[in-house]
Amino acid sequence: MDKDKILQQAFEIKKRTIFPTVEEKEIIDIADQLIVERNGVVRSLESKVDKLSNRILRDVDDPKNWQPSDYLPDFSGEWVDYIKEIQIQSSALSDELLIVLIGNMITEEGLPTYQTLVNRPDSVRDLTGTQDTAWGKWTRWWTAEENRHGDLLHSYLTLIPRLNMRAIERDIQHLLGSGFDPGIQEDPYKLMVYTSFQEKATQISHLGTARIARKQGDEKLYTICTAIAKDEARHFSFYKGVMMEIFGEDTDGAMTSYASMMKKTISMPAEELNSIRNPTLYTDFSEVAQSTKIYTAKDYVGIIEQLNAEWEIKDREVTTIEAIQAQEYLLKLPQRYLKLADRRKNKEFSFDISRFDWIK
Repeated sequence: MDKDKILQQAFEIKKRTIFPTVEEKEIIDIADQLIVERNGVVRSLESKVDKLSNRILRDVDDPKNWQPSDYLPDFSGEWVDYIKEIQIQSSALSDELLIVLIGNMITEEGLPTYQTLVNRPDSVRDLTGTQDTAWGKWTRWWTAEENRHGDLLHSYLTLIPRLNMRAIERDIQHLLGSGFDPGIQEDPYKLMVYTSFQEKATQISHLGTARIARKQGDEKLYTICTAIAKDEARHFSFYKGVMMEIFGEDTDGAMTSYASMMKKTISMPAEELNSIRNPTLYTDFSEVAQSTKIYTAKDYVGIIEQLNAEWEIKDREVTTIEAIQAQEYLLKLPQRYLKLADRRKNKEFSFDISRFDWIK
């Protein structure tokens, strides 16, 4: 039995109707039992999740725990010169860098959608919003740390005169209202694969933005993006670590879930950024990120290679036909994407600022 295929079929049936046929009900029952088993595996990791969470999360009063105001002007003091300095440094930033920075900020502001996503599987769900479980604590405090990212970037961008903040804020509202479906269905394993990949991708994007900001003379923006990237690195370590534990408990299931997510490609959180004004806004933003080398197809390959190595995909002993095929697919995947990346490298890109109304 191809378990992943059953999961996908059942999910499509559930989306389509609340009155399945007898045959469809049988598929749903099989899938539900599988999800119950996988949630059981994740729930059994409670003590390990607690240890990971305690190691990775920062206490609010920890001196290393930054707040947005640490990087912004203090309006009770000498703030005029501070803002002038920000405006002078940011005036040298290219339109392309600003587009990626804005896209990154809008992505971070989508946090309510991401918390909803993480809270979806039964094994992770915080039923009351204050449950004293390892997962309840992680989800809330991960959200609390992530919340600072959008707050800081949004506040910083308001100090740059070139930007059309109303247009930017309108797109944030549109993104939140549009929702987001990364394709995890009801599978907690797929959730861990997705969050591992996405945290790493976000870290790379913020580091790339920081690198170019420094080259273009904006040390303040470099410091801000580096601080955010360090948070993403810690959060990546958590989700990656949980998935490693899942591989240890259910190697075949973890392997097929990982392969299933990679077959549909990892959706970026800002995928629903498109609007009536520009139905290809997300694609346009992605093209700019690629052309500036802030986040590229080769970075995508690099993440796959890192996850394959850290989750020891090559050395895992799998038993079912589906898991064996999934393992083979995952091991060949980086090379396949590298070929696509090489083809993309030669693709001409012409930056058209008129595609964006984020810059005046």
